[in-house]
Amino acid sequence: MSCRDAKELIRKLKSISKTLNVLLNAFKSRSFNPGKYKSGGSELGYGKRNKHLKRTALLIVALIIFLIGGDADADSFELGAHSGYGVIKYDEDTDAFGSKIEAETSLDTVLLGVSGEYYFAGLKNFFAGITTDWALGLKDVEKWREDNIEKQTNDISIFGQFYDFRLGYSNSLKNLYYRLYVSGGWDGMHFRRKNFVKNGVALSSATITEDFSLWKTGGGIGLGYKLGKWALNGRAAFAYYFDGDVRNSNNEGMWFDTNGTSLDMGVGIEREITRDINLSLGGGYKLVKLDESEIKPNMTQSGKMVDTVFPWSKTRIMVGVVNLTYAF
Repeated sequence: MSCRDAKELIRKLKSISKTLNVLLNAFKSRSFNPGKYKSGGSELGYGKRNKHLKRTALLIVALIIFLIGGDADADSFELGAHSGYGVIKYDEDTDAFGSKIEAETSLDTVLLGVSGEYYFAGLKNFFAGITTDWALGLKDVEKWREDNIEKQTNDISIFGQFYDFRLGYSNSLKNLYYRLYVSGGWDGMHFRRKNFVKNGVALSSATITEDFSLWKTGGGIGLGYKLGKWALNGRAAFAYYFDGDVRNSNNEGMWFDTNGTSLDMGVGIEREITRDINLSLGGGYKLVKLDESEIKPNMTQSGKMVDTVFPWSKTRIMVGVVNLTYAF
């Protein structure tokens, strides 16, 4: 690597660092509100809509545009867009207050996302990139059980957003190619619940919201085998949520600390359309598991003190995906 290449690489890294700092500061300034169980009643609470979603999406797009504009000295740059359709399955449970309380739902889901990746000049095979996903779970019904007896139902919709920043290495052995990377980022999930019915009796028609804010670090691997213009691809990634909080609109000012893990896998078949354009079809699976929080006391609007907890939760996203990439 020449002295000129080294200086240009340092300049690019500084510029990318500044852009990422802007993005991370925007995430940290989010305003969320979380969800949990209450002991001794039907108040199964939930949080405020994230007012920064649009700004976050714009910052992601701005980052990708910045990468495109800064790839003049890069060995290669790829921009991708993907969409898919499938299902989100969400369930949670706790026995913190004696009886076993469970909730579950399954929603048809639309997935959208973009990605950007490029290789630095002078650092052959090393890449930096970003991958984003937005999952829109369409409205469906959530069911609540206490000791296996159904007690309550409500309408529910879910919006998930997932941002992954990556730094890695890729190479090939004849027709076999592979990649390894470390990653970090932020995941968020927003729940809207309304039209509560308990034991056949309609409760308040107010909308209750719940938000998960999850900071993560992890890594992943990708493998592929190429035959002419066709290729078979597979990937797997694992992340640990080192800083998570959950808030809901039913309890202003309260939040629950949580940790957890994420597993993300996918397989697909890819076809080279032109020298610069590839189209792939495949499927993806994402699992998010969050730990139960500590029990917290909370005062209701009537002035009664009750214990509350965020339960064990599991989110599964299973989708079929179409992905289009363009190499600059």
